[in-house]
Amino acid sequence: MHVSVPAVPPVSRWAALPAFPEIRTNAIAGLVAGVIALPLSIALAVAIGVPPIVGLYTAVFAGAAASIFGGSRFNITGPTAALVPLLSHVVLVHGAAALPMVGLMSGVILLVMSRLRFGSLVRYMPGTVIIGFTAGIALSIIFGQINTFLAVSGTDPKLEHFHAKSWDTIQHLGSVGWTTPLVGLASLAVLIWSPRLLPKVPSALIAVVLITALAWGFGIDTPTLASKYGDLPREFPTPSFGFWDTGLFITLLRPAIAIAILGGVESLLSAVVADGMVSDRVRHDSNRELRGQGIANLVGPIFGAMPATAAIARTAASIRAGATSRMAGVFHSLTVLTLTLVLGPLAGHIPMTTLAAVLFVVAWRIAEVPEVTNLLRRAPREDLIVLASTMFITLFFDLTYAIGFGVLASTILLVRRLSRVPAAAALLPDQTGRIAQVSPELSDLIQSRPDIDFFTAQGLLSFHSASAFEYQLQGDMQRPLILRMKDVRHIDTSGLLSLEGIIEHRRNHGVRIILTSIQPEIRPLLERFGILELLGPGNVFEHTKCAIASIDHPGYVPEKDEGEAA
Repeated sequence: MHVSVPAVPPVSRWAALPAFPEIRTNAIAGLVAGVIALPLSIALAVAIGVPPIVGLYTAVFAGAAASIFGGSRFNITGPTAALVPLLSHVVLVHGAAALPMVGLMSGVILLVMSRLRFGSLVRYMPGTVIIGFTAGIALSIIFGQINTFLAVSGTDPKLEHFHAKSWDTIQHLGSVGWTTPLVGLASLAVLIWSPRLLPKVPSALIAVVLITALAWGFGIDTPTLASKYGDLPREFPTPSFGFWDTGLFITLLRPAIAIAILGGVESLLSAVVADGMVSDRVRHDSNRELRGQGIANLVGPIFGAMPATAAIARTAASIRAGATSRMAGVFHSLTVLTLTLVLGPLAGHIPMTTLAAVLFVVAWRIAEVPEVTNLLRRAPREDLIVLASTMFITLFFDLTYAIGFGVLASTILLVRRLSRVPAAAALLPDQTGRIAQVSPELSDLIQSRPDIDFFTAQGLLSFHSASAFEYQLQGDMQRPLILRMKDVRHIDTSGLLSLEGIIEHRRNHGVRIILTSIQPEIRPLLERFGILELLGPGNVFEHTKCAIASIDHPGYVPEKDEGEAA
């Protein structure tokens, strides 16, 4: 038999290309994001302790790779303030040469996280932990830039912890002149007031351009990028794996894991924020975003970049400028590359104190001070303890420990709260004479059978509630028990063992136990564990009223006759 297939007209290979208006819109959005990224990339590299070109290469190469391969159409990737404490530690302990290696390692870890589909797990990161370590990072950045802002000299650059660095700064305040602090204060004033006067122009760009022009034009004596790092190179970097040092692999593994986790969290939070800013119903792919960030951190180090992650502020600015696709991220990288090659020699005149002022403002913004203040007024005391502890551990010790402590503390508090919820409750009438958990018809039927114990299992039958569940159901051994499982959505091994113990205990006493209304997702677990076989088919019912009908009435007859009862 011959079946004719209608001819399909050939599709032009150009049909999938975006239209020119879309390209233009995303080019403008990328230009805006790139202009914002230029001074921030320089400032963040300096904050870590590496030449400014490292931050620019990160925005160019890691930024482009993440936009092309990532799971968010809007994320703008590059150097971020969130990674500053971790990367500063690596540079301080192992030197700037270790930065590409730890970035490459974190990229591999991100790819593994993507493969294991860890993207969906980030949504379970407690909000108080995220706010706590973000506030701790902000404080670390602010205190870490005080020496640069004031041009304090004579301090020990090997000091790492907050208290040691702060005490060292206090001891050397006598070395501060008046010129650099005034330039820094002027930079802060421009950063604070320029958004009110020129809201569409990035305040960091205004401050850097204006203060650099004034300091250079009037010959103000203050440390600059060139005086510390020399002129920016203007040539394209040569790809290289020469940074790899096998001897450092084990030493850098822990910071690489921390960088990957924090980078993944930051990137996915940025993607969530981006989704909320657009009306399009298409949302980001969290696991693909982890993969994109992993590729970005594999590509970047080969070109001399440091670890990167998505930047929430730059992503939001790109969306406000009209970004509709991942092209905006690519144009952002091209903008930073072009400005670096064209304006590289002029960047050497930027005062270091101006970059410190830029980081002060960035830190203030990422600290989310209004949200922290609101939490301090309204959040439960236990959550405040987690928030404050995470923040201070980040500040005084290590971000890795802070995240671990925060997640552990939040988990303990959650288990503690869950353990306060009764694992099972007796079906008894309330003040209105009705049993609230069931329908009126079933309520009347249950109350007509005082010879049966009725209980309903609630929520999670897990390790946190297993002992309480067992204690509640092993009370009266005189009457049969009907246990409704309608509200049970999860049961683990501890819950299954408790249920098995209850059944065996009642059977040893010759008392019948019946399960009803078992949820479809719970039934296979009960079958595999042998619970249903232990009960027997006559003790498992879909409906509670059928279970009641299966129990013979003991012939309970009131003393009064029917006339008196009426």
